[in-house]
Amino acid sequence: MKKSLVAAGIIVALGVVWTGGSWYTGKQLESRIAEVVQQANAQLQNSAPEAGLELGWQNYQRGLFSSHLQLVVKPAAGKESSWLAGGQPLVFDEVVSHGPFPLAALKSGHFGPSMASGQNHAGQQRSQ
Repeated sequence: MKKSLVAAGIIVALGVVWTGGSWYTGKQLESRIAEVVQQANAQLQNSAPEAGLELGWQNYQRGLFSSHLQLVVKPAAGKESSWLAGGQPLVFDEVVSHGPFPLAALKSGHFGPSMASGQNHAGQQRSQ
């Protein structure tokens, strides 16, 4: 009986640590998404200034084990982009599984710890 109680305690403790780590990772992602998008825009401007593109994000929804958001590629303000058909923005639906062991990574056979694991899906172009 004592061994089963210890085993149950360990399982509960691991569950609490995993849930807490996942919550913390989600909070970190939420606070840093604007900075990451800004860095991506700077890199895009340096590597392909003729593209006239800008990356943005919208509809961020943080959950306990994953977050959902939309990344939007659109013409930069005051520029016409020949890289986007008709100047319409391109929307990518992102699902980010939070670490320390993201569920999406575990499902795909990656068992090492990581801060997050993302999946993206190209959405429909939307006019804004």
